[in-house]
Amino acid sequence: MTQPELRIGTPRHAFPFSRGLVVESLVNAGATASGAAAAGRRVEQQLRLARRTLVSPAELQALLVEIARDVSGPEVAEAAARQIPAFVDILVTAKKGHLPFSRGVLARTLEDTGLTGREAYATASAVDVQLRQSGVRTLSAEDIDALTEQVLSESYGEHLRLTYRYLRQNRGKLGVLSGEGVPAPFSKGILVQSMLAAGVAPDVARKVARITQRELRGTEDRVVTSSAIREKVETLLRDEVGPDISARYRLLRVIRRPPRPVIVLLGGVSGTGKSFLAAEIAYRLGIARVVSTDSIREVMRAMVSPALLPTLHASTFNAWEALLPPGTRRPEQAGREALLAGFRDQVQQVSVGLNAVVQRSVQEGSSLVLEGVHLVPGYLRAEAFAGALVIPMLVSLPDEQEHRRHFQSRDEETAASRPMHRYMGYFREIRMMQEELENLARQQDVPLLDGLTLDESADQAVDVVLRRVMIALTAQERAALLGEELTDAALGVPGAAER
Repeated sequence: MTQPELRIGTPRHAFPFSRGLVVESLVNAGATASGAAAAGRRVEQQLRLARRTLVSPAELQALLVEIARDVSGPEVAEAAARQIPAFVDILVTAKKGHLPFSRGVLARTLEDTGLTGREAYATASAVDVQLRQSGVRTLSAEDIDALTEQVLSESYGEHLRLTYRYLRQNRGKLGVLSGEGVPAPFSKGILVQSMLAAGVAPDVARKVARITQRELRGTEDRVVTSSAIREKVETLLRDEVGPDISARYRLLRVIRRPPRPVIVLLGGVSGTGKSFLAAEIAYRLGIARVVSTDSIREVMRAMVSPALLPTLHASTFNAWEALLPPGTRRPEQAGREALLAGFRDQVQQVSVGLNAVVQRSVQEGSSLVLEGVHLVPGYLRAEAFAGALVIPMLVSLPDEQEHRRHFQSRDEETAASRPMHRYMGYFREIRMMQEELENLARQQDVPLLDGLTLDESADQAVDVVLRRVMIALTAQERAALLGEELTDAALGVPGAAER
């Protein structure tokens, strides 16, 4: 049975439920990251079990407070009740009515003071947290500016406070209109991020964003369409870095609203950083859904007993032990064939669930990033999912020492909830599995992502997606989405012209 879509708001104006906003609200109220995450899961679980389709912000806050009291204690619950939660807009009084406060807009202005993008957004976030903790729902722009000046003065000194005041008193305003609805604030940071994903150098991206902002923003209130901004950026990119990058930028914008759902399959063994990479890829491509194969395996474990499918209830690197005949002495180390037999057995079982998840996304027309060790090259084939653009990739760590360091970092970041010693005890088996996956990837023409940093791997992944999508689009789709002037050669996609 189809799970009803859960939305927050009123019948006239609502938005999709976001567990992340619930977690953010609890962290603002003083909860630990783990406590906030646990409470967020319970909030979503209760709403979905009740099969609610529309929940008011007040109802959601009341439920959040109730669960926070149970999970994190009365002090956090009382703070959560007093504050403005992250899923409720703080309204700013303006000449034309009330507008929602936007961290992105504030961060954009703060960048103009000389702060880096990271520093500007951190400062804007600090202002947002203080506003929410105060519990004030509506305030004036002057109130926000005064608080921003205070945060700047405390963090960076008087010079930046005075610089911000000068920019505030002399800035123009720009709104962006996408389709129907109210204009959204123009964000230079978001524009820079979209260009970085297309392979534009950071300095060039910031320069193009500044020029775009300067040329579109006047001294009076203005509203421009998103297509006008895109055309301006493409023209500037052609002048700055040439037609290839300009074409990549347009294709990336197309992928954010593809003619068919994009299904990214991100495989790799434990400890290669798949989860972080999947989230980054999804962010760059504008994909809202990220699903782990481990979570699908957990659901299947709850439905099938260990006696029936013993390998399903093991880890992939020790599933071979479940295949040993009763009474057989367990060897100290697995042979290669025994190890891979157990691994394949679990992959075949979990692939049933993976296939269903992908089919569901295709039916709904929703793009998806699926990540996990069970995404073995050759098991989920693109031709099985008509109507979707399926793009498999494999994350690999060739350097053994770097792989060990990944496990150490994960152990520290998760407070040993995924203990390093357990994985180190099977490190030899994990490396053997990676070798097998790499061989299968080469046989199946599945791209390997072997960048040592998150940014390098994400750049590789976006490049793969751009190329594979361009090849998969029909000539009519390419012409309709990209325009006749953007040829296959300009996009650097070999073989696309013959399709």
